[in-house]
Amino acid sequence: MRFLQFLLIGMLLLASCTKTVDPGETSINPATINPWKDGVIGAIYNKTSNKVAYGKPDSKGYYHIFLSNADGSNEQQLSWSSWNNDRQQWPEEWDPTGQYLFCYVEKNQYATETGHTRTPEDAIPGYGGYTDIWIIKADGSQAWQLTNLPNNYNNGVIHGAISADGSKFAWTQRTLAPVFLDFNLAAGAYVFNVADINYGAQPTFSNIKTYKPGNTDAGGEVESISPDKKNILVYSSFESKNMLATPLYKIDLETSAVTKLTTESFSQCPTWSPDGRHIIYMTGKDSDIFPLQVQGADWWIMNSDSSNKRRLTYMNVKDHKQSDNRYKLAGSLSFLSDTTFLGGVMTEPLGLSGKTVKVNFAEYVK
Repeated sequence: MRFLQFLLIGMLLLASCTKTVDPGETSINPATINPWKDGVIGAIYNKTSNKVAYGKPDSKGYYHIFLSNADGSNEQQLSWSSWNNDRQQWPEEWDPTGQYLFCYVEKNQYATETGHTRTPEDAIPGYGGYTDIWIIKADGSQAWQLTNLPNNYNNGVIHGAISADGSKFAWTQRTLAPVFLDFNLAAGAYVFNVADINYGAQPTFSNIKTYKPGNTDAGGEVESISPDKKNILVYSSFESKNMLATPLYKIDLETSAVTKLTTESFSQCPTWSPDGRHIIYMTGKDSDIFPLQVQGADWWIMNSDSSNKRRLTYMNVKDHKQSDNRYKLAGSLSFLSDTTFLGGVMTEPLGLSGKTVKVNFAEYVK
């Protein structure tokens, strides 16, 4: 999944946690979790076409883009003639009309560089090295490259977001390669870019603005653009200096002002609901760490002003009906409605092993 830089350092987390219970969560049943599709990650739903795009690996571990109906049927691969089969490919966001899909695609050319030998794992979605942004028509008839970053280990692209009206695209761009045993930069340093999208005969980005909280190198990802297009949601280690303790933040696109939304544990994947009333996110707060395994995370919900935080799922609570007493990492999500989303669940702490589930939390927003 797109937030998987956390997993690069997950194996360093060996300590147990002390679980506390939020009394506010006991009066509501957990959100319902139903299987959607095993072995696929990064599901992105488009309401207009009723299609879902997602990533799935081939037998050699290279990820490719697939489309299906909203119920998971009629699966078909989406590709472009200039994309090599032995390169990582990933669906990122739909435009609202369902005509275009924004994709992350690994560069074809292996360039010689000092200090690092490129491997296919460098560009796995969520690691994002040597990756550019493309846009492709949903029928596969045309595709265009939107970025052309330097072909070296310091550069790449990970998770992004599109505005509800399709006029703005935000992405997380790597500016420094991962730094071994540095808890702040173990996944590298990133900035958040926001651009206007120009569709037409030759789609392009314009008016690109860059946001770097604290003006310091840090890990993090952008996840969502507000319905009014005035803010983005991110997680970042710019204050904590620790990718195991990543608060969520809101960044004002006009003033660059940064507002902290969470303080507990590590938190990631903050996503506004379509109506803008709530934010769904993942966090390790109150999650058990199972024997010989690493910290997992569940989905939580809060109001858009960061108040009224409540737990939605209990995959990481010992002996709970939603748990098999093994590590689960709730991940990025895509809304089907104001109260239902498709979300990725990692079942292994490294790589992209996992599944996509359908989560309904209507009881929490009555």
